[in-house]
Amino acid sequence: MTADASVHPEWQRRLEQARDEVIPWIEKAIPLVGRTVLEYGCGQGAVACAIAPRCGRHIGVDIDAGEVALAEGHVARLGLGNVELHAAAVDEILDHVRGFAGEVDVILLYAVLEHLTLDERLAVLRVAREVVRKDGHIVVTETPNRLVPVDQHTSYLPFFHALPLPLAAQYYDRSPRKDFVAAVDTADAAGGGAAVEEALARWGWGMSFHEFELVFEDLPAHTVASSYSPLLYPGRPVRWEELQLAATLDCWRPDLPPCWSRSWIDTILSAEPSPTPRTFVRPWQLQVEHDVPGVAMLPNDLIELRPLARLPVQLPGPTSELQVALTAAAPEGALRVHLPGGDTLSPSAVPSLPGQPASYAAVRLETPVDRVELELDGGGCIAFVGYAGPADPALAQGRPRGW
Repeated sequence: MTADASVHPEWQRRLEQARDEVIPWIEKAIPLVGRTVLEYGCGQGAVACAIAPRCGRHIGVDIDAGEVALAEGHVARLGLGNVELHAAAVDEILDHVRGFAGEVDVILLYAVLEHLTLDERLAVLRVAREVVRKDGHIVVTETPNRLVPVDQHTSYLPFFHALPLPLAAQYYDRSPRKDFVAAVDTADAAGGGAAVEEALARWGWGMSFHEFELVFEDLPAHTVASSYSPLLYPGRPVRWEELQLAATLDCWRPDLPPCWSRSWIDTILSAEPSPTPRTFVRPWQLQVEHDVPGVAMLPNDLIELRPLARLPVQLPGPTSELQVALTAAAPEGALRVHLPGGDTLSPSAVPSLPGQPASYAAVRLETPVDRVELELDGGGCIAFVGYAGPADPALAQGRPRGW
């Protein structure tokens, strides 16, 4: 599927990101071939056109008939015969979706939940569980996480999505994003406070694990995919504040899967709970042993390794999978993982978009280990190590219980 010069670049970018990053991440966890996917909020069809070649049938629904018409044009241009698109009024769309009950294997909520009010997003999640087959899944992707410090989706303000809506309705005009401020100003002039809160929701309001717990209750029993994944890192580089949030959640909610600490919520939930919850790779901020030659702590918890230095890593428990985030002059082949038995692995590192850290390497281990030594050829920095296992119990044991 090549780019068409007549297509808007942003539409093409979204198609390519879905095709090259998000869909491979979905397919690693659940099958799409031959399956029926219902996309709630299909918009202009970029994601539909990306996922249709991978699934049996794609059903797209949206409240905007104009957007659906544009999507139909893209589908026709690409000759996708397994896509059907539907426009439904806002007060009818959930009933329209219910009409597909028993036919759908996957409900896809791609960059849509954040544009709904609280009542709407809870209703959509409940209908998704109701409509999808018993062995089906609900895929949520590209929804901003309100628990990270900076709203990177809408206002570009720190802690904006953590504010109560009535307070945000009085604070929004401090945003550096002029088009956002102008649109909310227009809503304020037309309808006052209630209209402002509605506008804030439509522009995009972050979510967190809390809404999902209200609908799914036992999140670990429903979660089948997390977003600390090399398949997503190129477009979703792990940031320092995500590592801080991950450590906080591991301390206070060690039962939660690690996906809830990322800036963007990307997760896959099963319609029915599993009796054996899955284990996911979770980030872990290293503790440097004292007086390790050639190793130093830098700001933002980066660990510097000088050439030939080896960093001993004592993991919280045995793991069969490691992820290492690193920076180096030649990162692709820089990492050396020295195992207890004397073997050395050299996994390739994949670069991400500009961010911190620059590259990620992932390695699967035939025999689980709880201790390795890391080396960077030519030297460099390590930001975090990811391991497959439960949260570090030392974090919960050491959490403060009062002032």
